[in-house]
Amino acid sequence: MSQSYRITIMPAGLSFEASAGETILQAALRQGIDYPYRCQQGVCTSCVCRLQQGEVRYQPPSPLSDIDKTQNFTYGCLAYPTTDLVLHHPFIQA
Repeated sequence: MSQSYRITIMPAGLSFEASAGETILQAALRQGIDYPYRCQQGVCTSCVCRLQQGEVRYQPPSPLSDIDKTQNFTYGCLAYPTTDLVLHHPFIQA
């Protein structure tokens, strides 16, 4: 059985599952969630949310600047969950 992770988006309280090897954005779109994105390369920042709980990994090189790390910003198009996550994105609605 493949590993999966529960992702919860606040303040909407929306939850969905991400399979191992799937980015947050890929998992959201696969399940019909209206997750904001444009470039899918970590440049436009449409998909950026704040990591409130859990851990993610990025393919090298990491897109995170020191400011991103300080603010707990997470790029949904590039981030792979490694645990269950709680994210904050004010524009995602249930």
